[in-house]
Amino acid sequence: MRQLFLNKGSVVIKEVCQPLLDEHSALVEVSYSFVSSGTEVATITASKQNTVLHNIPRKIKKVLESVSRNGVEGTRALIRGKLKGEVLSLGYSCSGRVLAVGKKVQHIKVGDYVACAGAGLANHADFVSVPEHLLVRLSGKEFLKTASITTVGSIALQGIRRASLQLGETVCVLGLGLLGQITVQLAKLSGCNVIGIDLLPERIELAKKNGAVAAFNATDNIQQEIAFLTEHYGVDSTIITAASKSDAIVQQAMEITRKKGKVVLVGDVGLHLQRSPLYKKEIDFLISCSYGPGRYDYGYEREGKDYPYAYVRWTENRNMQAFVQLLEQNRLNLSDLLAHEVSLDDVEKAYDALKEKNCLGVVLNYTHKKVVEKGKETSYMFKPARADSVRVGFVGAGGFAKIKLMPIVSRIKNVSINAVVDADITSATNAGKLYGACKALTDDKDLYKTDTVDVVVIATPHKFHCAQIIRSLQHGKAVFCEKPMVTDFQQFQQLSDFLEQNKDVSFCVDYNRSFAPYIQDIKQEVQYRATPLVVQYRMNAGYIPAEHWVQRDVGAGRIIGEACHIFDLFCFLTDSKPISVSVEALHGNKKDLFSNDNVCTQIRFEDGSICSLLYTALGHAGLGKERMELFFDGKSIVMNDYKELCGFGFSASFNKRTKTPDKGHEYLLKTFFRQLQQNKCAQPISFERMRTVSELALIINKLSTEGGGFQDFE
Repeated sequence: MRQLFLNKGSVVIKEVCQPLLDEHSALVEVSYSFVSSGTEVATITASKQNTVLHNIPRKIKKVLESVSRNGVEGTRALIRGKLKGEVLSLGYSCSGRVLAVGKKVQHIKVGDYVACAGAGLANHADFVSVPEHLLVRLSGKEFLKTASITTVGSIALQGIRRASLQLGETVCVLGLGLLGQITVQLAKLSGCNVIGIDLLPERIELAKKNGAVAAFNATDNIQQEIAFLTEHYGVDSTIITAASKSDAIVQQAMEITRKKGKVVLVGDVGLHLQRSPLYKKEIDFLISCSYGPGRYDYGYEREGKDYPYAYVRWTENRNMQAFVQLLEQNRLNLSDLLAHEVSLDDVEKAYDALKEKNCLGVVLNYTHKKVVEKGKETSYMFKPARADSVRVGFVGAGGFAKIKLMPIVSRIKNVSINAVVDADITSATNAGKLYGACKALTDDKDLYKTDTVDVVVIATPHKFHCAQIIRSLQHGKAVFCEKPMVTDFQQFQQLSDFLEQNKDVSFCVDYNRSFAPYIQDIKQEVQYRATPLVVQYRMNAGYIPAEHWVQRDVGAGRIIGEACHIFDLFCFLTDSKPISVSVEALHGNKKDLFSNDNVCTQIRFEDGSICSLLYTALGHAGLGKERMELFFDGKSIVMNDYKELCGFGFSASFNKRTKTPDKGHEYLLKTFFRQLQQNKCAQPISFERMRTVSELALIINKLSTEGGGFQDFE
């Protein structure tokens, strides 16, 4: 399918895969999309600016912070991505016909005509996949063109709601661009006297045509004009729909608004507020958040969790419904805003018209679309992978994959990244471009339709790992999976059964800590010990909020998703099997504290060793994240954050210190690929150990959510 992207300031059309349909979304064949004169033109203008030499001190600070957080290689990958020029998807408002719906979609059916909203979702593309709460049904296809502007209309409508307008009030709309023109009409429909302000004469005249009782040029003596129109009281509300970096606009809004009036910010302006008018007039300054309540709430937008109608009357979806209803009742005059229409293939004409300010918006039509079969791969003219190399397909192009895994894999001799798969085609395209992949895909199933890759590296949200591991192995691919292996007991049983029946597959989970150089040094000392080990490990992990994907069902929590590293490390150091687990979890009344983020776990092993993990999200980052203390044979070892290794009872040569911590990612990946290149079954970590670690994580997570407890490990 065709999709519009922004690349180094230029608008380009690329052939890409159709978007994936998830259980909360609908797949829509786009008929029209709307290009706004504000948001999109500003995005294009900003992308053209050479920011490399802009604000050098701030950039240096960001680079140093990135080195501390992501390491030198991760930071280098981020910088390379910026310099190469990442593509950005364009569009956030469109309309079309529903082709398919996810299994949890309730109110949208196949064949419905709908308006769609959402940046990164309602793109300028032949097909879009949009969550149900960002869709609104139309009564007929005759409204498709006008409904393509629904997103912008909903933003304007939310500004009206924030102002709480009442019949007979006087409202000033400051900025008469696309958003301002719609706001003028909505304020008039609310029974208000509307005044408009702008710099362009044609916009001033259009506002008068659409119902403004007066409209002025911003260079006029606005304060005096409005004073005489309002008996020197000032307007009841001012709604700012302008876009400017200047602070003068918000200051002007304060000056023309009456005492105890309201100023509502819908647009994007400078916000260095002066105290005097706010204080003397006791003005309420309000921010209007996009389409309304629910915006930027993942649970509402992506998972279909609605707000109660009685308590949140106007959510973003209900705002969209209200705007569409006004359209269908012909209560809004949008003909001037929709007058410019071009084909998607002629999109450059649309942006030229907007940049020259010949119109407020352009409608793109998709009448000459090139239909791509669902799931068909799309090739990119990037540097192709070498024929003599081990070909790798990355499934998941998120931060960890791009910052940590891809840089390492790309440096391994005779190994090349041949394909990148991500539900977000923009992410897949950017990662593929950076590492020379010849394919960018949205569905991992497409990897197996042709002879595309030899190895699949899985770095998707945790919930999907199990199914993707099995699917890749069934198709004869070697698999390297970012931890965890599974997220629940059902997945554990399913994957365990599969591995039991297929013991000769090449498969590894990224339990990297045991491959870290300092851990290898420790292993050399403890493997010939005479006593059991006593190990204390502390992870000062830092706080992650409930809405983060790691804490939701796709992430399965931090014990399963991160602490599993340490359970594998315990198994590696003891060379023994766990026999029992004891867990104490934090008990607190605060909803922002999670028991499986703050837990003390003790594991007893068959050889008599005792290993404990203190995992907490309550500490200070300055302490460092990971520390381990080991005790055996009258000796002690302290490993601090993979930066420092100290031995007590050892020669001085054992002690080490480094500025670049190494947690073993590169050693593990190189071991995996070296085994593959030697035609071996690549299993750097035994299946038995990986199963043990997964089961330990599931049991400890279960006990922690129950508040703690004890369980034998069989």
